[in-house]
Amino acid sequence: MQKPLLTVNSGLLFSQKFYPIFWVQFLGAFNDNLFKNALVMLITFRLSHSSLDTGLLITLAAGLFILPFFLFSSLAGQIADHYPKRLLIKKIKLLEVLIMLLGGLALLSQELSLLFLTLFLMGSQSAFFGPIKYSILPEILDTSELLKGNGLFSGSTFIAILLGTILGGIGVLLEDGLWLMSVVIFIVALAGYIFSLRVNSDFSGDSTLQIEWNLFSSTKRMIKESRQHKTAFFSVLSISWFWFIGAVLLSQIPVLVKYDLQANDNVVIVFLALFSIGIALGAGAIGRIMLSQAHIKWHWLMLLGMTATLLLAVVSIANTNFNNLVYLQDAPHGTLLTFTQFIAIWPASMSLIALGALAVLGGAYIVPLYTLLQTHTPLAVRARMVAVNNIVNALLMVLSALLLMVGFALNLSLLNMLCILALLNIIVTIFAFKKRFIVVE
Repeated sequence: MQKPLLTVNSGLLFSQKFYPIFWVQFLGAFNDNLFKNALVMLITFRLSHSSLDTGLLITLAAGLFILPFFLFSSLAGQIADHYPKRLLIKKIKLLEVLIMLLGGLALLSQELSLLFLTLFLMGSQSAFFGPIKYSILPEILDTSELLKGNGLFSGSTFIAILLGTILGGIGVLLEDGLWLMSVVIFIVALAGYIFSLRVNSDFSGDSTLQIEWNLFSSTKRMIKESRQHKTAFFSVLSISWFWFIGAVLLSQIPVLVKYDLQANDNVVIVFLALFSIGIALGAGAIGRIMLSQAHIKWHWLMLLGMTATLLLAVVSIANTNFNNLVYLQDAPHGTLLTFTQFIAIWPASMSLIALGALAVLGGAYIVPLYTLLQTHTPLAVRARMVAVNNIVNALLMVLSALLLMVGFALNLSLLNMLCILALLNIIVTIFAFKKRFIVVE
């Protein structure tokens, strides 16, 4: 008789081989989002005073964090295949501790240039950790455990986003919030380093691999070579599209809530939290449905559902006329809706439900793709394939930031840009439908 998924996943989560790397990646994702969301809330509610300035600064912040993944992932992938991963993890997590010391000073000073520098360094550190965390999973887990391990990784990443969103968003706006955030990000980084000391892997790396230090030529060569592994490369493209959509939504939710929905920072946190919970739920559910066999037979349906829910959110916002709402009729100019007021308004509150449903579909969409990437790439080049994934992810996320900046510069509304995103997703859905029979044997 088959064990319930919860029992299997719980056993894996607490196993000696898995829990150290799980907590290393979880705390790293949590710390990234704690600092990023603290910065986003500072920009939105303290350091900027218009929709255009807020949108541009938040988009710039998102681009600065993602840019290192494009610049350094090829080098990071080579290093991860060359040296023992367990040693690299320790060094990278120690570097995070030092970066968070700088991050604490940046928060206390509220100096945008120092805050953006810290964000870039955080992105760089994460870029070097990225090829390791997914390529080490097949080294420490059995093949039958990979889908569950990836589900735990993906789901917990967005739980980390949720917790980082809540603490970063609420904490930084408290009276002593800047001091609190400065201490917390350092403690979390230190905890991540302590867990890294317990990570173990028998794979010692390929010492014969020659590291190419020219970032641009190595990036071009790795992408070209990765195309030989067709299933894995298809997974890379599909994962990257997910992050394109995610980058747009996560970076612009604060702007959407404040200026389109005219709601306050608590509503921003609820939107981000529901988005994170939805992805975690979708990631967990797909493991129960697929068990140990990853495939993409239904991915086109998930993409189609994501298009429908995105359009539903846009329509619900567009059909809401806040100038006539009773809550704001007698309120002072600039007053924003509280969560209690917002949730009582229809159809505005429908946007929250629609984005939550989109997130569940997104979580179910991404987990099998990571498993296909790992199982269809040889061990000796697996870290470089993950690095290629990070490069293409970063390329599309930076592209999303640039396209948003162009849209803002052309005075396109955010709702119009989300409609364009939905149309692009239909094109990707057609592509996924044609590739739907890629299956792990």
